[in-house]
Amino acid sequence: MPEEFRPHPGIPRNVVHFLDQGSLLALDAALRALDAAGLGSGAGDARRFAVADGLPYRAPGQGAMFVPYGHLVARTLGVRGPVVTVAGAEASGMAAIVQAARIIARGDADVVIAGAAQALQRPLLEHLQGLSGDRALPFDRGHAGMVAAEGAAYLVIEAEEHARRRGAAVLARVAAAAETFDPLAEPTAVPDANEAGRLMQAILGAAGYLQNQVDLLVSCADGRPAVDVADGFGALRTFGRHAYYADVTATAGSLGQLLAASGPAAVAMAAEAMRRGQVWPIAGLETPVEGLELAFVREAKAVKLDCVLVTSLGTGGVGAGVLLTAP
Repeated sequence: MPEEFRPHPGIPRNVVHFLDQGSLLALDAALRALDAAGLGSGAGDARRFAVADGLPYRAPGQGAMFVPYGHLVARTLGVRGPVVTVAGAEASGMAAIVQAARIIARGDADVVIAGAAQALQRPLLEHLQGLSGDRALPFDRGHAGMVAAEGAAYLVIEAEEHARRRGAAVLARVAAAAETFDPLAEPTAVPDANEAGRLMQAILGAAGYLQNQVDLLVSCADGRPAVDVADGFGALRTFGRHAYYADVTATAGSLGQLLAASGPAAVAMAAEAMRRGQVWPIAGLETPVEGLELAFVREAKAVKLDCVLVTSLGTGGVGAGVLLTAP
């Protein structure tokens, strides 16, 4: 942990010393999400609170965790509703958000704390060496690999009536959430452009939205050529002519590839962009991949965002994403 890192004060000091890095990141981020939502301890019926957690990305053969981070979060908060843990490599955190939206839609809970944490252990770093570059350049012709990062991102997904009743400041609505799986993807490969496009179309279809209603695409492009090409050309095929008008940005150029936590982090940034009315640029993008004629965001700009699509592709074939609309 960086020396300046200070764990959330709600984590007892005698507990902090017994948590590994990933556990501490997860618990810290979950508590901060609740603070931001105005939901402190004892804020409601514990039976109506739930947790949806994405398993961290792990190297082949790397030992699995004995207790998933979501169980730690639920135990610390006294959650008595559903606690689900989902896999999906880089897309696991986004898949957790999809599960959270479904839990709310079914009426199984009023509040779901959803997201993922990612720590970088030595076996994982060694595994990622062949996929890493000196600098992350999403969508750029010079892209040569991702820059792995660690961190955690959790969000509060809440039933609208429950949020309104308690006077919560709603940042965005989850208009639709969807998952896909590509059975033809190799265990070490992400879904291709056809599958990325199928994911985007599934999300839009579930929301009943047309391509020309999307103001911004927050892409999972991270500097790995396979990921940039898949999500980029998937968007080009999905949006058609509207690809020239819907802004496209990505988080990995500035945050690095947060792996399991990348999806929730992108959703959090998308919601904040909607609140501020400002889009962030794709860091490092100079010359886009040939044939990718998308409206890439090169500089931060003010823009009204009513509809934002966020995607995540995971090694092994998982795709997940959400459509956010203005509250």
